[in-house]
Amino acid sequence: MSLIEQHFRNTEKLIKSIDANKIASWLLEEGYFPEQYILPPSFKVTNFSLQKDPYIKDLANPPRRKLTNISYPKTLLTYRVFGIQHPWNYHDLVFWLINDWEQVIKHLFHRELKIFSYSFPIPVNAKKKGELSLLRAGRMIYEWIEMAENDLVAEANQYTYIIRSDISKFYNSIYTHSIAWALHGRDTAFNDKENKLLGNKIDRVVQYANDARTNGIPVGSAISDLIAEIVLASIDRQVSKCLIDIDFIATRFKDDYRILCNSQEDAKKILKVLARELDNFNLVINENKTKILELPEGLYRQHDREYFDSSLRNKNEIDFKTFELTFLKVLDIHRKHPGTSILEKFLSELFDYDHNFKVLFSGTKSTREKQILKTFSLLMLLKRESEKVLCYVLSIIEAIYEIYKGEFKLKDHIKSLIESETRKASKKGSVFELVWLVFFARYLKVGIESFKELIDESLLDNLFLKSIISSQQKIYNDSKIDLFVKPKDCIGVSLAMRLAVFKRDKN
Repeated sequence: MSLIEQHFRNTEKLIKSIDANKIASWLLEEGYFPEQYILPPSFKVTNFSLQKDPYIKDLANPPRRKLTNISYPKTLLTYRVFGIQHPWNYHDLVFWLINDWEQVIKHLFHRELKIFSYSFPIPVNAKKKGELSLLRAGRMIYEWIEMAENDLVAEANQYTYIIRSDISKFYNSIYTHSIAWALHGRDTAFNDKENKLLGNKIDRVVQYANDARTNGIPVGSAISDLIAEIVLASIDRQVSKCLIDIDFIATRFKDDYRILCNSQEDAKKILKVLARELDNFNLVINENKTKILELPEGLYRQHDREYFDSSLRNKNEIDFKTFELTFLKVLDIHRKHPGTSILEKFLSELFDYDHNFKVLFSGTKSTREKQILKTFSLLMLLKRESEKVLCYVLSIIEAIYEIYKGEFKLKDHIKSLIESETRKASKKGSVFELVWLVFFARYLKVGIESFKELIDESLLDNLFLKSIISSQQKIYNDSKIDLFVKPKDCIGVSLAMRLAVFKRDKN
C-alpha cells in the first residue's frame, strides 16, 4: 500500500473511531463560520447544538432564505466570496448527514477509490484516537498540500510523469442536484419525489439557504467542504473504475489533482476520463492549470523552491535586517508566483511553536522604535499584495505591541495606522478589511471613538460591519443562535494563538 493510500485509510479509521455526536457538535460549533482569516474571532458560535428534529419540517416547501456574504479580491477583477447560511439550514444539513453518517463515510472512503483525498474537512487527531483536533483542518491548507506532495515524492521513482490539474470555479459550479447523484445515482435520485433520500434532503436545504438557487454551494463552512467531498468522491470513484488498466497514483486536495503515471498516453487518457466524469456533474477541468510534466519536474512547488534558502522556520531569533531582506525576497516570489501561500508561510515563520514573536529589534532604544514603526509600515505594504493576510499582519502588530507597550507609546501609532487603513479600505469598498480593522481597534482599545466618520455610509449596512461597529450581533438574530462575541471579550487569547497557520507541527 502506498503512503498516499495509507494516509487516506488512516483518516478513515480515525474518523470511524469518533462518536457521531462529537462530529455533529464540532460541525455546528467550529465549522459554521469560514476559516479563521476570513472573519475576526468575534464571529463565534457559542450555543449551537444538534436538535432532536430538523428546523425545516416540510422539504417540499422549505422557507427561502439568502446567504450573508463577505469577500476579498483575488485579482483586480475577481473576488473570493464566502457565504454564511442561516443557522437553521446549516443545522439541518448537519442533522441529515449525521443521521446517515455511516453511509456518508462509506461513500467518502469507498474501497474502489484510487484517487485519495487529503482534504477531509473534519480534523481527526492521530495522537488521541476517538477525539477531534481543536483546529479547523482547512486552517493549515499549505501544510496539507505539502504533506500530499511529500507522499507523492516518496512514490515518484516508480513513475515517469505527473499530471497537475484542477476544476474551474468548483464551489460556484456545483449543481445542487448532483449531491444526490453522487450519493444515490442520477436515476434513483430523480425518482425520489418525496425527498426521502439523504442526497435530495441535502439538495433542498442547500438550495433554499441560497435563495432557491441550484447552481453553486456556499464557500467557507465545514459542511460545504464535506458536501464538496461527497460530490468529488463519486467522480474520483468513477474515474478509478474507468482506469483499472492504467498504473497510476493520485492525490486530491479539494479540487486540486496530482497524478503520477508512466507515459504521455496514460496521462492523456487519465485527463480525458477525468474531464468526462466532471462533465457528467456539470463541472469543467481547468485547462489553463492542467499540465503533463516529466518527473522530477512538477513534484515541488516552484515558489517553495525559491524560498527555501531564505526560510526563517528553523531560526529561534531573527534580527531586523534578516527580517527586512527576507520580506523583500518573499515579495519578489509572491509577485512572480501570485496566488500561492508564500506570504502566509513567511508570516507564520515570524513566530515560534509557542506563538512567541521571533524578530529582535535593535539594542538602541531610538533605533528600536524606528524599526518597530518600519515593521508596521512594511506589514501594511505586504497586505496590499494580498488582502487575505490582513489577520496575520494584525497578529504581528499585536505581538509587537504586547512586548513593547511599556517602552513606547505604540497605541498612538497603531491608532493612526488603523484610521489611515480604514479610510483606504472604505474608499475601495473592502468590507473584508473594514471588519478586521474595526475589530482590531476595538480589541486593542486604541481609542477610535467613531468609525462612521471614517467609513463611507453606503458600506455601513453590511451586517458583519454593523456587528463589529455596534459590538452586537446583527446576523441571523431570528435564529436565536449566538453567533457573535464582543471584541473586548476576545482578549486573553492572542490572535497568533487563534490563527492555526501559526500552530505548526513540531515534527
